[in-house]
Amino acid sequence: MEGVITLIFLALRIGITIYCVNKAGELNRSKGGWGIFGFLLPIIALIWIQFMKPKIVWDDRSGQHE
Repeated sequence: MEGVITLIFLALRIGITIYCVNKAGELNRSKGGWGIFGFLLPIIALIWIQFMKPKIVWDDRSGQHE
């Protein structure tokens, strides 16, 4: 019985990690960093990534940095 509970928690941990990696990709965040964070601290990472805003990458079209 104890082994079954361990497998369930491991499956939840892996599922939350996959969700965090996918959500990080949508938000233009580091997928690797969020994967590690999601695996080590799954509940905290799941809550945290829900409240994050997308990281915006601005194009420099002024021609000054060529």
